[in-house]
Amino acid sequence: MIEAILLIQDVQLLCFTIIFGFVALQHPGDRIRRWFWYSFLANAAGAVLDFATPHLPLWISHGINMLMIPLSYALINVAIVFFLRRFRWTVWASFGILVAMLPLSLLWSGHGHHRQNDALTDLAIGLESLVAAVILLGTSEKSTKLPRLLMSVFFYAFTAVELTRAFVVLVLHWNADVRPPGLAITSSVAYVVSTSVLPLAFLWLINSRVEAELVQQNMLDPLTHLLNRRGLRQALERELNRQEGAAGSLTVAMLDLDHFKVLNDTHGHAAGDGILIWLAGLLTRMLRDSDTVARVGGEEFVLLLPQTTEAEAFALLEQLRKEIAIYSEEAAEDTISVTASFGIATLREGETAHGSELIQKADLALYRAKEEGRNRVCAYTDDLAIS
Repeated sequence: MIEAILLIQDVQLLCFTIIFGFVALQHPGDRIRRWFWYSFLANAAGAVLDFATPHLPLWISHGINMLMIPLSYALINVAIVFFLRRFRWTVWASFGILVAMLPLSLLWSGHGHHRQNDALTDLAIGLESLVAAVILLGTSEKSTKLPRLLMSVFFYAFTAVELTRAFVVLVLHWNADVRPPGLAITSSVAYVVSTSVLPLAFLWLINSRVEAELVQQNMLDPLTHLLNRRGLRQALERELNRQEGAAGSLTVAMLDLDHFKVLNDTHGHAAGDGILIWLAGLLTRMLRDSDTVARVGGEEFVLLLPQTTEAEAFALLEQLRKEIAIYSEEAAEDTISVTASFGIATLREGETAHGSELIQKADLALYRAKEEGRNRVCAYTDDLAIS
């Protein structure tokens, strides 16, 4: 049974080698896909050596060849390390296992030691799989949690199977394909899963991050890296859900840079972009981790301030207004001066409102700040009520 499954594996691996080769060639600068392809090349080299065994010396067919599968797992570990961008030391551990195994593999390549050499291969695969599981569980990246968990469970199970086979042969001196009962079938299932599921799980791992990054990019402003309108809607909905039944107030503030079009026309859009980037950094530094900042227009920003009363928000925004007002930058022979106007709307404890209503109230308060001379903070009052 094992021999038949290994033959099927060889055919599958050759097919995957071709497929992942094209994938790697489509992304020549992607080291992750390239190293994953290298792992299949190692397996394919082993498959070719299997087919050519009758025509090869034993030290190649039963020595070097026995380390091709462990080498493929070592190369998978390299791909995972590049993907996670950490645990570089595990690369040395993976290849150290192969270097340590090579002398024994060559020593046992002769007749009479095939079973021991197979067990040595099982031992190497088990150790490489253990390294892979440790790497995958060594990060807390949320977007790849499910594929990492699936792959690590497989690697831990595969480690147990392979180390058991090695122990049975090297320590108990049994034939792992016969004793203990069921080990051969378990091994066969593990080999099939390894060949069929692991490549797909690795693709799932890559795609999970790509999808998360696309979603993130779709919610971020490309210039300031703050939330955009779509990201703001989700953040506001989340804060309103938290607000239900919770103590404290939620304040929404709108910020608009005064005469920003004139500034762009006078100093150029590059200068305007620089001010927006500076302002985004200032807002991020001065606000709490629990607060949310979004850029919703050219020079318009929205701030979500949970657990913040109107008075507290007013004091904070006054500090921000003063920080912005003292900003200056030399541009050619002119000095750029910047001011900002703010509008506040507060959802008090026990009150309910739609997110769009809160934003509109803050916008009306901002409009009043503009009417009253700009460079000031105004709060929404009932006389500004939405008709």
